[in-house]
Amino acid sequence: MEITVKLYGRLRNYRPDDAPGAPHHPFSLAVADDAVVATVAAQLGIDMGFVAGTAVNGESAQFDTPLQEGDQVSLFPPTAGGDGADMHIFIAGIMQATRIDDQIESQNYRVQITEALQKQLPQVKITDPWALNPGSVNYDEERARHTFITNTIRAGDADLLIAYLPQPSMGTAMEMWEAFKGGAYIIAITPYKHHWSVRFTAQEIWPDLESFLGLLENGRFTQETLPKIRAWRNRVDGASPDD
Repeated sequence: MEITVKLYGRLRNYRPDDAPGAPHHPFSLAVADDAVVATVAAQLGIDMGFVAGTAVNGESAQFDTPLQEGDQVSLFPPTAGGDGADMHIFIAGIMQATRIDDQIESQNYRVQITEALQKQLPQVKITDPWALNPGSVNYDEERARHTFITNTIRAGDADLLIAYLPQPSMGTAMEMWEAFKGGAYIIAITPYKHHWSVRFTAQEIWPDLESFLGLLENGRFTQETLPKIRAWRNRVDGASPDD
């Protein structure tokens, strides 16, 4: 039977010389009728130790996932690009939250998340509205309006949006909606897992910051979450050649 294969990062070095198109384009591959995902890697000469994640038709898959005629198989290296240079992450989260004064909640969580991400992905692009506008509580009306609207729109350009919501936040909900419309993978860090605005936009929900930072520190983010993000984007983008 015939399938298509899409390779990411350093795995593109194993692309057949006679495969048409650019290195990031999917290519056709004939495999046995009983082939599984691991068969594809073996047929291309890729050691399974070099493959951190796989997807079939945009859905995360295992090495022993059976294949069918016409499937598209995606293979990801350990960090699907090495240093994260191809990943844009937007950090959303509480600022004013439920306050009724003109002050904001502690923004230290942004520093913690940023440092943990950069440790795993040193070249990742991070958009943090607070880091871009640390004195925003003192902005005049016009500058504050422009900053709020601009940063909300920016969320729609991300590959991944991380939303920290220990309390409800109207601004974060708007950023999540923009990211959702833009096809981003959304991770919510919140105890409000039953709220519809979280349930129906986020792909992952973590109960607290400590557990999410643990995901980053133990390496599971690069080994498990990044392939999921790329599989999600690949599905949303319709296997665009610009992936």
